[in-house]
Amino acid sequence: MDRIIAILLAIILSACSSEDVETANFGSDYYKSDYQLVNATHLELDFYMANAALDGDEREPFKDKYKVAHITQEQASQQISHEHNAGRKVSFYVHAPYADKTGYRETHKVKRDRHYLWLAWMSGEALSHSLFDRYESNREGYIRVRLFATDTALQANNSGQTMALTIGKASEFISVDQCNGGLQVNGTAINLCDASFGRSYLLVVSAEGRVSLALQ
Repeated sequence: MDRIIAILLAIILSACSSEDVETANFGSDYYKSDYQLVNATHLELDFYMANAALDGDEREPFKDKYKVAHITQEQASQQISHEHNAGRKVSFYVHAPYADKTGYRETHKVKRDRHYLWLAWMSGEALSHSLFDRYESNREGYIRVRLFATDTALQANNSGQTMALTIGKASEFISVDQCNGGLQVNGTAINLCDASFGRSYLLVVSAEGRVSLALQ
């Protein structure tokens, strides 16, 4: 009888891929994290996430089974949860299915039980994306914004206080007390009158001004 059971178990395991075994959910959310996906481009985008194998080998993330979201320009943002494995290495890939743009891929080692922001943006005519921690910084009576620059040599001015921005990086939160004209980027007034005072946002900016605004 033991021999029969052993043979049956071997058959069952051989029918499962190594990926099925390593990512099987045994009732625990231990390796899950939340992601806010933001499309700050003029394109419709597909987002893909593929866990690396436990031995560290990266999987090609371009397959349909790894697609986690399709986000239009109008939709702009979507929330998902993703379960990585014990190796914590994930390949992130963004692709514009209806445009002649090369997809962009990055690999990150993520942490469990975190809140991430995965931002797709345009670097000139090239598609790019960035992953960083997402958090709120609400303050009564102010619109709180982190600025993300998609161009070089950008400088923000908030009610007389200046701050140099770094392309591809999110700044610390700043407090804006006037929704139109209180914040400027390279001399261009940024209209935030569709935002709510007392809430916090990611503000994506270019040399032309505001690109997108995402609630945190």
